[in-house]
Amino acid sequence: MAARRWPAGGQLNGTARFGQPMACTEGERRAFARLVRQGFESADEGLDGRIREAKCLAFYYAAADTLGAIAALKAPDADYRADVFRQAQAPVNADDYALELGWVFVVPAHRGNRIAEGLCRQLLARVPRSPVFATTRPNNISMIRILLALDFARVGKPYPRREEELVLYLRPRPTVTVPGPAT
Repeated sequence: MAARRWPAGGQLNGTARFGQPMACTEGERRAFARLVRQGFESADEGLDGRIREAKCLAFYYAAADTLGAIAALKAPDADYRADVFRQAQAPVNADDYALELGWVFVVPAHRGNRIAEGLCRQLLARVPRSPVFATTRPNNISMIRILLALDFARVGKPYPRREEELVLYLRPRPTVTVPGPAT
């Protein structure tokens, strides 16, 4: 798993690590799952399998190798993607968005240091030309700021998912063409 001091030239004393799930140790995947469950109450029984199927996991380790934040490029199945795009009434094809930026969570003691944005930026740099989607609660101002800073655009309408309401964001921003008059 690739590691780097975090952030380069910054004030934080930590290390960011990125890797494919199967290149991570079982302990790293368990720690990742623990923070997903801590940050997302709706995480379900299939979480461990979805973590193993992700494209890339990101870890931020603070001083003393304390896991302080996580994020991932997920590879959700076609049925989930179709359901999200249908419920959000997105005017684009869900099949064009095979990757999801998600499981972004920063332990409260490390918030306010732009760690989440840095992890997300590094994950997206691994797939610069790939369309990516993300979902978040409409009141999650921090995540919305990150998504907008990373050139995502809100698409469609808020929709219910389990016990919460979510909104869909896409990168690159979709272009919607309006058909001209027939000639």
